[in-house]
Amino acid sequence: MTSLADFQAAGFPVGGELLGLDLADTLVTVTDPPTDLLAGPGRLDAWWRLQADRLPAEASAPASGPTFALREALRSVLDAAVAGAPLPADAAATVNRFAAGAPTSPALLGVGRLELRWHASRPAAIALAVTATSVIELLGGSHAERLRRCANPACSMLFVSTDARRRFCTQNVCGNRVRVARFHQRQRAAARQPAARATD
Repeated sequence: MTSLADFQAAGFPVGGELLGLDLADTLVTVTDPPTDLLAGPGRLDAWWRLQADRLPAEASAPASGPTFALREALRSVLDAAVAGAPLPADAAATVNRFAAGAPTSPALLGVGRLELRWHASRPAAIALAVTATSVIELLGGSHAERLRRCANPACSMLFVSTDARRRFCTQNVCGNRVRVARFHQRQRAAARQPAARATD
């Protein structure tokens, strides 16, 4: 299983969330203009390779056009959901269209043995359908209220909280940055206090 350390070593600050969240998080929206973590030679292929163990064996990496179209729609519905706003109809329709691009059926392999089979003429459609479906199941299910935006004001990453105390997308990046910033803020405040007393 690909670890967070693997994603970070490849230049992706987060990874290992729901597949659709991981894709949405490749667009950093707190910068102006937004920072595209998939831009540049080989970046898109590298990201799909990191996700390979989460995809059905029949899937293959999609091209940039459909990947970016799905990412834009996912980012739009997820941002609306985390803000408690209505989902944009066009974006939701796009997510639904990608999910429908590779229908599935259950196959009985024996008593207690079931396999989900994907049906698509293009293997890339399977990867996109799995990605879209992960967000549909999140937002349409009972865990939608666990969707969070990172508490670091300089971060736009989204995650699903399995722990009520989790506030940051990653502890080793955003959690540490916020703690360091608070420490320096306290240090500056402490340094100003003696100077203020001296002028009294």
